[in-house]
Amino acid sequence: MASNEGSVDGTSGECEEPEDPSSSTLAEAIEKIDLEPKHPQDELTEFRQRWRQELEVNSTPEPESTRTPEPEIKPAIKDKQTSPREDDMATEPQDEQTTFRHNWRRELEATPTPETEVTPVTEAEQTPPESEEEMAKRIFLRAAELERRGEPYEAVPLYRRALQLAPDVEVRLYCAGAQLADQHQVESEPEEVPTENHNQSDDEEEWIEGEDLLTRLQRIVNRRGVLCEPEIPTKEAHLSWLPCEVVALVLRWVVGSELDARSLERVAACCRGLYVLARDRDLYRDLCLSTWGVECGTPRGLGLGSWREMYISRPRLLLHGCYISKTTYLRQGENSFQDQFYRPLFLVHYYRYLRFFPDGTVLMWTTPDEPVGCVPQLKTKLVKAALGIMTGHYRLMGDKVVIVIKKSTDKKQPPSNHTRFRSRRREVPEQHEQIFHVELELRDVRHRRNFQLAWRAYSICSRRDQWTQFDITPAKFPPFAFSGVKSYMAEATAPL
Repeated sequence: MASNEGSVDGTSGECEEPEDPSSSTLAEAIEKIDLEPKHPQDELTEFRQRWRQELEVNSTPEPESTRTPEPEIKPAIKDKQTSPREDDMATEPQDEQTTFRHNWRRELEATPTPETEVTPVTEAEQTPPESEEEMAKRIFLRAAELERRGEPYEAVPLYRRALQLAPDVEVRLYCAGAQLADQHQVESEPEEVPTENHNQSDDEEEWIEGEDLLTRLQRIVNRRGVLCEPEIPTKEAHLSWLPCEVVALVLRWVVGSELDARSLERVAACCRGLYVLARDRDLYRDLCLSTWGVECGTPRGLGLGSWREMYISRPRLLLHGCYISKTTYLRQGENSFQDQFYRPLFLVHYYRYLRFFPDGTVLMWTTPDEPVGCVPQLKTKLVKAALGIMTGHYRLMGDKVVIVIKKSTDKKQPPSNHTRFRSRRREVPEQHEQIFHVELELRDVRHRRNFQLAWRAYSICSRRDQWTQFDITPAKFPPFAFSGVKSYMAEATAPL
């Protein structure tokens, strides 16, 4: 195959290629290469345009039937007489073109095209818009967060905007939170069931025939070496950290000087350790001594097994409330002088209140007022004398309660005017103290122990050694019924 040499000038030149038909395409491409020096920016712009055209052509696939095979470009055979300068100038543009193509491809891949930018907009259009309720909840939670941070002025406009969107947004958030909490609790319950069954099976294995509950629980607590354990693990201070001696002292404050055995039983129902401490022998012994005093006796002398059994079975007054009696009767009114057949009748009712204290003090009050307004007045022994509340003492002997109340009357002093008619001055009769002597009997009503106080005797002494006895009838003196009052035992002033 013959080859012709080409001449290259300093400004322009043409390369003559062999007349081989297979290399005609390559020759045409080389002829198009302009060897004149151009500005790099112009070359870059021109190549970008050509490259974009090639990409557009390649992006539309042609069917295989119409696709024409591309002619193979064979490298032109250069003559041995070709100078090395011509070889460098011929390969230089191709190397720059290949490098630039790689760089340009990377730029196109990194740069978003209009087709790729449309995709997020389409996804955003497919997502449903936020409802007013959801927007109100989001704004309300944002305002609550600002309020927690100590920015109330920024939170108020958000609260106002949330309420404008949904006036009951707070209620909806609360209901949604409660439902989530209930659902979480229901889901967590099955996980706790096996643990409870396991503990229950361990306790059943430890059961010994003929063993009472207190002895069994004492053995379990001693074996574990812990008074009580927190149900939920916590890093905060817990009652189990305290020694048993300190917890026993706390229980004495629970009973207090008011002898609140009811609260002691509630504490004993918390766990096994507190149950064991609440059944302490010394605790119930002091409770019995404070209740009956010198006439207390011992459980063995009464045929009882323990001090607690003695405290429960023996008659005693209930101190966590007051005894109330309501008396009702009919009183005939005056006849009218105009109508002789008109006979008015009046239904009269009044209340008697008895409030007992552990130190032997009793308060007695007779009034027509309802218990709602009278019960708070009997909380302490410091009462108002103007209300008519009388203070006395009581003593418990078996199932009989003896009450003695002295009502002192103010003696009116005669006027100290110095007149010459002193002999004519009227002398004021001396007023004696009134003494009320009441005897009552403790009774049980169904399953309620010591619930009722029945009248046995009632007398009043208005003068010296002059007693007035009253006829005790159920209509005139109905029995007292006990009514518990929570505020009476709300505070303890001293331990047992």
